[in-house]
Amino acid sequence: MNTTYLPIERLVTSPWNSNVQDEAMMARLRESLRRFGLVENLVVRPVGSEYEVLSGNHRLMVLREMGITTVPCVIVEVDDCKARLLSQALNHIHGEDNPGLRSELLQKTLEHFSANEIASVLPETAASLVSLASMGKETVSAYLVKWERARSVRLKHFVVQLTEEQLKTVEKALAAIKFDPTQNRNNPNVRGGKLYLLCQNYLEAIQNG
Repeated sequence: MNTTYLPIERLVTSPWNSNVQDEAMMARLRESLRRFGLVENLVVRPVGSEYEVLSGNHRLMVLREMGITTVPCVIVEVDDCKARLLSQALNHIHGEDNPGLRSELLQKTLEHFSANEIASVLPETAASLVSLASMGKETVSAYLVKWERARSVRLKHFVVQLTEEQLKTVEKALAAIKFDPTQNRNNPNVRGGKLYLLCQNYLEAIQNG
């Protein structure tokens, strides 16, 4: 397929896109685009005088923040039904890492970048990357422990639906919680960390009666 450069003002996000990213993942996306640029074209379809993004809605948001004026796109001619199917396919087809090859790749990468630098663009924490990279240097049992640890600390998405009044209450509670992401390496996401502390304190309170 041919690549066409389109003015960013003619690109619109899909109103039914189901792919969501939290604050931490958006920060990683910003860092990736800042370091490497846009290495994967957006997939769009013409809708009137504009182009609806089928794959790359979050990248489009960040590119707008960066002041980019033209964006490389692949244009497909599909109706609404096929557009929804294609969008799901493009946003949700993922392979699964081979842990041995991933570990070897990370070992090589850590020779040139710090764990924190790598974690700024990948969906793992610095601690989990170090654990994953050390695989193959110990016994099989220790290897499995490392792998499970690396998998368990990978940040997960958590999406909830609230009324406007409920959202105001949640936002007020989160704003009142003190949380230093530099002291919580397993979850550098501030809002996620605050929510965890809120739930942890609640559980401790009901356990203590």
